[in-house]
Amino acid sequence: MPAYTQLTHCRCCGSENLTMYLDLGMMPLANNLCDTYEQAVNAERYPLQVLFCGECSLSQLSVVVDPELLFSNYVYRSSINKGYVEHCRQMAKDLQVKHVLTKDSFMIDIAGNDGALLSEFREEINLQVLNIDPAVNLAAINEAKGIRVITGFWGVEMCERLNGFPKADLITATNVFAHVHDVKDFLQAVEMKLSENGVLVLEFPYLIDFIEKKEFDTVYFEHLSYFSITPLMYAVTDAGMKIVSVSKHDIHGGTVRVTIAKQWASIPVEQSVDDFITNELEYTHIEKYSGYAEAVKYTAESYRNGIVSLFNKSVAAFAASAKGNTLMNYCGNNFPIKYIVDETPEKLSKFTPGVAKPIIGLQDMISIQPDYLIILSWNFAKEIADKCRAAGYVGKFIIPIPEWHEYEP
Repeated sequence: MPAYTQLTHCRCCGSENLTMYLDLGMMPLANNLCDTYEQAVNAERYPLQVLFCGECSLSQLSVVVDPELLFSNYVYRSSINKGYVEHCRQMAKDLQVKHVLTKDSFMIDIAGNDGALLSEFREEINLQVLNIDPAVNLAAINEAKGIRVITGFWGVEMCERLNGFPKADLITATNVFAHVHDVKDFLQAVEMKLSENGVLVLEFPYLIDFIEKKEFDTVYFEHLSYFSITPLMYAVTDAGMKIVSVSKHDIHGGTVRVTIAKQWASIPVEQSVDDFITNELEYTHIEKYSGYAEAVKYTAESYRNGIVSLFNKSVAAFAASAKGNTLMNYCGNNFPIKYIVDETPEKLSKFTPGVAKPIIGLQDMISIQPDYLIILSWNFAKEIADKCRAAGYVGKFIIPIPEWHEYEP
């Protein structure tokens, strides 16, 4: 298989009416960290562009990179982020009550990473759980927690391998659905494996926040789609299912939780579904997106000017995250940043792709005490700043999105 394929049809509705509204240029794979400086500088690059579908209004990347390159050895660890763990804990409590889950219920988490969400469900309800995740390196972490994991990508083929498991009362996919190219295969497999009144719960970054908050740094090759509820309705209906509720959450800079059931399930459709679709009407026209590229350029210029102002200071950045790599590679002019701080063990001593910044641990940063620390994972700014202060950091914090500014929680 070639490294990537060009998108010719919308993945939700099949239309060829696609218009590009954002072009970030040739970019490396944001999560593929490198062992050496030379590898990082010479990292393979691909076109990173966002297209708008004129039929269903889905925003989606112009290319699909081979998922084996992206996910087979995944260095992101969900449990490292305590803010996300707390979100998972509350999610488990909410869904237990709403869907009457018990210890006899069976749950599948699609691309459950290191088991962060499943651990909370087991702690809260002690139900039966299964993680389906393609990252071979995360399997042992799940098994150490007592979570059964099957390595592979979710879809009809995977679903057929699960004949020995019961139908699922709950299937979850948090920050996963936007990574899926063949959404029809994904949803068809869900429909096959759900119990009669079981539900699929999706969480993904919300398109409206992506546009209004200029969150262009969330564009990277894992994020194939930028969803609102309107295009999702096309795909869900086509799969013989229905959206029954939608709610908004603050995690990851603006996330929606969407609950989906089989078409004939005895689960009523809540008013929230129509409310979201009504609020999205202006986002179903390309005109709404016409100024987005210019807004992104303004944010990038704000970043560059901010960096220039620090040329005589010692500077580090926190979080070797995908969004941070997109930001730095697109904006350029990163010379003052000497290194990236991260707490994920698998990331330490590696280099970020493209900009080639070395990654060090929190305690190493504390011993150096840079004048400024740029928080690249701005969606967890307070948690990061509090953690750094508690560890002994005395310098200043900066958040670069949507505009460069100093920050103190």
